[in-house]
Amino acid sequence: AMQAVQEAVRNRPTTCALYALFTVGCVYVHRGLRQPGANAEWDWALTLSAGLQCLALAMLVLDTQSQVAEGLSEITLWAFFIAHVTRVSTTFWGEGYVPEDSTADVYLYQMLEVCSACLLACKLLGMTSVRTMHDVGQGLERWSALIAMVVVAIGLGWLCKSTGHNDAMADFSWMFSVWLDSLALGPQVQLLMKAMQVDESAVHFASFTLASNLVFAAFWARHTQDNYEALSENGYHTFLYGIVCATGIRVFLCLAYFYLFAKTSQVFRSVKRHNYELCALDEEL
Repeated sequence: AMQAVQEAVRNRPTTCALYALFTVGCVYVHRGLRQPGANAEWDWALTLSAGLQCLALAMLVLDTQSQVAEGLSEITLWAFFIAHVTRVSTTFWGEGYVPEDSTADVYLYQMLEVCSACLLACKLLGMTSVRTMHDVGQGLERWSALIAMVVVAIGLGWLCKSTGHNDAMADFSWMFSVWLDSLALGPQVQLLMKAMQVDESAVHFASFTLASNLVFAAFWARHTQDNYEALSENGYHTFLYGIVCATGIRVFLCLAYFYLFAKTSQVFRSVKRHNYELCALDEEL
């Protein structure tokens, strides 16, 4: 086991460093900072979800082998970027959408969201430049898909927003970001349905994005279960239905993305192995 760890550190030092940093951070937060508020027993899950998404994006930016990022949707990354920037903006002028545990005292949630937005901006800048330079991936996606997702998210965000924080703009912005986040992987799934090649090193991004979405869904499932009667009595039916539907779509698309990524990666490996065997046979002949 120790030999396997040493080999992993030698072959993938960036991956191991990110894993170690995340693990140390989780242990420190759990022991020193995570003190739930009176009505926030499970708010740590929101911070964990944000941390897992930040780790996924860090893996995507720092540890993928291909600068072209085969099989990665630029539209999806733009949707994620808009959603992250919008969501973190709601935390700057109020406390309604910040986890109510003691991590709020050190602005941990906001820092994770800002870090995720910066990582997305970095990836978009580098990927767009390389793809334009090498004329790769042009015409595979339509920007109308991003416009459509934003329009749908605006409509659903306004329809399903909460009214419990006395801040209509923050309530709308947060729900808009949730819906856009939920729809963001749609273009990625569509791209992988017809893609023949993916960057296999992006498996960490796929895995931790799935983990982040599952934690987010688990939080809202528990929150809805514990507070359904109180929220229903206060007229938050639309908000409850909206957050449940958005979370369900988010998890479904993420599962589809992970499945298609694994399937495409396996097919790509098989093709590479087959081509290698053919080349070896030709050399022998």
